[in-house]
Amino acid sequence: MFRTFPSLVALCWAAVGLAEDHFSIKYPSPSGRFAMRITEPAEGENAEVKIELIEKTSGKVTADLGTAYARHLSETVLVWSADSKWVAYATRGEREGETSVYFWNGLAFDQIPFPDDLPAPEIKFRKGASGDVKNYGGAVKPFRWLKSGELELSSDSIMMSREDGATYTGVVVFTLGFDSQHRAFVRKVGKTKTTVEE
Repeated sequence: MFRTFPSLVALCWAAVGLAEDHFSIKYPSPSGRFAMRITEPAEGENAEVKIELIEKTSGKVTADLGTAYARHLSETVLVWSADSKWVAYATRGEREGETSVYFWNGLAFDQIPFPDDLPAPEIKFRKGASGDVKNYGGAVKPFRWLKSGELELSSDSIMMSREDGATYTGVVVFTLGFDSQHRAFVRKVGKTKTTVEE
């Protein structure tokens, strides 16, 4: 009886800890082995949530993806390659975002550095409207993994022209390739598409 008491106390504390944290599992890999786990320790849109890649069966963390604000979780994106060995992750805030790529080395997911200068959109302003602008930010977002093993992404930028009062959004799609050492390089860059809101 007395030997089991400490075990019961430990179980109770564990249950209390689990009650405080809320977990959700999203974006399972095609193989079914991995997924993204979101841990929400507090309520409210200003709360920070912890984001990790895990093995679904064991719960073992295979990559720490950092944190994001609860109010921006709808902007969080995870894109798997068909073989579940590559994954692209992106999260976005009010004005900018972060994107990263990981490769499964057999034990964990290693983060792959991006090239220094990723493509950015070249916004086409109307005549006389390109001088004085207010930058509303922008971000890179992964779209999909191609059969070639390359990653297709988009980069956007939003600016308001103070001269004509219009908001300009530029988007360019580009492709990242990866060499035999898993180093990333820009393979292809499309043309910027600009939309205007009065």
